[in-house]
Amino acid sequence: MKNILKILFLILFLGYFFVFNSSILLAKTKSSNLSKNPSQEYIYHTVRRGETLESIAKRYGVSVSEIRRWNKLRRGKVKVGQRLIVGVKEAKEEEKAKKEAIKKEEAKEEAIYHIVKRGETLDKIAKKYGISVKELKELNNLKSNKVYVGQKLIIKKEEKIEVKKTKTEKISEKEYIYHTVRRGETLESIAKRYGVSVSEIRRWNKLRRGKVKVGQRLIVGVKEAKEEEKAKKEAIAVSDIEKAFSELERKYESFLSNPQTTRTDWLKLLSEYRRLYLLYPSSYVAPKAILKTANIYFHLYKNFSDSESLNKAIERYRFLIRNHPRSSEAEEAYYRLIQIYREEVKDKEKEKSLTEEFKAKYLKSVYISKLEERVEAKEKESKKIEKKLKTKKPQKELVKKIAREPPKEIPKETAKEKIALLTVTPKKVLEVHPITGEDYSRVIINVSDNFEYQANILKGDKERPPRIYVDIYPAILDSKVSKEIDIKDALLTGIRVAQFDEKTVRVVLDLNSLTSYKIFKLREPYQLVLDLIGKEKIQKSYAKEVPKKGEPKKEEYINLARQFGLGIKRIVVDPGHGGEDPGAVGPSGLKEKEVTLTLAKMLAQKLRNQLGIEVILTREEDKFIPLIQRPAIANSKKADLFISIHTNASPDSKGRGIETYYLNFTTDPEAMRVAALENAASDKSLSDLQDLIKAILVNTKLSESRMLAEKVQKELVKTLSRYYPDTIDRGVKSAPFLVLVGTRMPAILVEVGFISNPVEEKRLKDQQYLEMVVEGIAKGIEIYMQSLKFSQTYYEKKS
Repeated sequence: MKNILKILFLILFLGYFFVFNSSILLAKTKSSNLSKNPSQEYIYHTVRRGETLESIAKRYGVSVSEIRRWNKLRRGKVKVGQRLIVGVKEAKEEEKAKKEAIKKEEAKEEAIYHIVKRGETLDKIAKKYGISVKELKELNNLKSNKVYVGQKLIIKKEEKIEVKKTKTEKISEKEYIYHTVRRGETLESIAKRYGVSVSEIRRWNKLRRGKVKVGQRLIVGVKEAKEEEKAKKEAIAVSDIEKAFSELERKYESFLSNPQTTRTDWLKLLSEYRRLYLLYPSSYVAPKAILKTANIYFHLYKNFSDSESLNKAIERYRFLIRNHPRSSEAEEAYYRLIQIYREEVKDKEKEKSLTEEFKAKYLKSVYISKLEERVEAKEKESKKIEKKLKTKKPQKELVKKIAREPPKEIPKETAKEKIALLTVTPKKVLEVHPITGEDYSRVIINVSDNFEYQANILKGDKERPPRIYVDIYPAILDSKVSKEIDIKDALLTGIRVAQFDEKTVRVVLDLNSLTSYKIFKLREPYQLVLDLIGKEKIQKSYAKEVPKKGEPKKEEYINLARQFGLGIKRIVVDPGHGGEDPGAVGPSGLKEKEVTLTLAKMLAQKLRNQLGIEVILTREEDKFIPLIQRPAIANSKKADLFISIHTNASPDSKGRGIETYYLNFTTDPEAMRVAALENAASDKSLSDLQDLIKAILVNTKLSESRMLAEKVQKELVKTLSRYYPDTIDRGVKSAPFLVLVGTRMPAILVEVGFISNPVEEKRLKDQQYLEMVVEGIAKGIEIYMQSLKFSQTYYEKKS
């Protein structure tokens, strides 16, 4: 019985064990099936040669144990070609959703700060950033107008809302740039032209081979990408402008704090401000730069007693009001002009009309209250003086009291007398620089400040050659200037410089011969320029002579042709800018001086090889040559043509194209802007230069220069258009370029492209484009020479 009970107990135990275990197994299988959720999408990977579980796990950002669990792997080995689950898409999306939730489109507040410097007030800081004092106080919770050095002020708060675009939006926004293949074009040449790679063109167009057919339409770029690149470049350009302006501001502050700053230093700084607003007239920096030029002129008037500078200051303030009426600087210009007419010019009518005009335009301007405060202060002062005069005191006591008190205001007559005395102060003759040739010389005399001069000619005789002497006054001779300059084998044989009396420097020029001369004065920097013309040696061969045996008759014909300016034997090529003067600078930093020197050297080589003529460069390295010296080099070398090479620049980055100039006065505002930009290195005012050109234009070959400009422009545009169909022909223009003043041969200035345009700047770096430019200019010169040969043939038949 006991045995039977034992057997029954054992059966019950075993039955319970099997039932319990089976339920556990079922639960496990269910749970394993649940882990592989049918709603989930898995990421798969096919094993490649050399791969391990560790490398695969690392690649997909998961653990080895997870891969083993997902794929029920007992071992850590995998086979090539084996398909593994390496992740769950649902999990990835959840993770992405979490990240997006964290980086929600929330408004972020960014602030612009300013650290207070010595001498700054709330008023100055507010004016600098174009906001009101009230706004500045509210932003910084200030109760009073007091600030201390080093204090950090909030200037502006900006709210930036980040809005992310979806992939579908980006794809829809893409617009492609297309190109139709022409004869002779390859994928390489097309890619180079559009600044992309061959692989990109093949990918965009799904090309299997590297061959293309004539007429085939290809995608060569994405407009969206181009616009982004352009925006980046514009942002870089803006930051460059800010850097340049802040550097000038530092100079300005240091000059103000230094009483030893010379007038020349101020004029150089003024020139830099002027160049900045000429390059970027539409930028926010332009009105600030114009205001600074006006302020510098007024400073020169007050500290150097230069009455001309006062007129220029008035002109600059008016220019600012006229061209930038909405800027905060225009308000300051009005304020300063009213002050000038009240205190310096003492013109009550103009002061009154300007004040009324100012109040009508800017009702809420802070400068209106300032003007009223000054008027009130002046009225109080005048009332005090009247009271003192009315009080009856003994005459002796009154005289003593007046003697003790400093004068409140200098009378008008006394101020005039003071200015007159100061203008008599002698200026320094700093340098006498001759540029000489056989029948031409130019002498440039540099003077520290404004001066007067008187020239006299002493006719030569058998014993003594002709002489010209020039008296410069009021002036003293700088100790560094050579008293005697000997010159050999030239029209000018020598120069003597001496202090004639206390306030006069005399410069004597000894000449071999003299047929005519011109003297003109330049301002800022102050120079006296003498152009001397003597007898041409070539005139000796004009008479018909019987040629010797073996000597061709052609020599007589060439001399005769040269007499009428028909033979082209020597060309002077002038690479614009150089040295301390970089010229215009492109968005990526390419400098005009570098491009012009490269082109000039290439053109010189081309003309020598192709036309067999002599070519002289005004500079063969990166050095500065003043504009006034460049035409003198051409004249002294007896050049038959003068070609000055430049790149154009515009505040509008879309500005592009080719244009050629010859010397003449103009009313075209764009031509005047380009001339102002190229003349910036000389600081010569355009109005003065226009008058100068009218005076000396009779000596320049105007019609020949225009003809040369037309030929060069036509061929240059024609050559470039073959390879660059988007080339724009801006035509032939005239303008007052200082580099062309005084040339005795046909002279032109070629603007080979806009360095300020990103596309054209890129081309100016490209060797192929530069070769095309050189080919076009050389072809234009060749066609001009052929037209002269036609004239020679016509003349020969007539004679």
